[in-house]
Amino acid sequence: MFESLFQKYPFFRKVPAILCMAIIFKISSMTSADLEGFPHVWDKLAHTCEYATLAGCFCLWWSRGKWSAKTWLKVLIVMGLALAYGCTDEYHQGFVDGRDSSALDLVADTLGGLIGGMVYVLIVWILNRFDPLPSEEYESDDDDAVDAETVDA
Repeated sequence: MFESLFQKYPFFRKVPAILCMAIIFKISSMTSADLEGFPHVWDKLAHTCEYATLAGCFCLWWSRGKWSAKTWLKVLIVMGLALAYGCTDEYHQGFVDGRDSSALDLVADTLGGLIGGMVYVLIVWILNRFDPLPSEEYESDDDDAVDAETVDA
């Protein structure tokens, strides 16, 4: 259902990530008084969950067919995007009253990016196993691939 919407309007693939980044920015803008009573240990878990969700939203940038090729490279890209946004988030928190930047938050953000990417890989694997795409919908990232029918023996 969503694949047809994404094919017709490719910009919609970006919308969930943009919304997720806006929500993370809003949460980062909250002062320490707004977050009073929030245990410190849960802060790292919150960062991990936020960035796992963000990574899942970044994963939507590629179609399910494209996820079948170079899967782990895409996971690393998604994790890198989550880390990059985590860096900007930590920089932003440095300007909020009662909040500070933390390298441990960046570790939690990166871990969340990795978890989000791996969960998406698992979901795509399950979907491909039980609801396979037609062969023409698999999109290869390798432009130099030669069609087997055109090769002379």
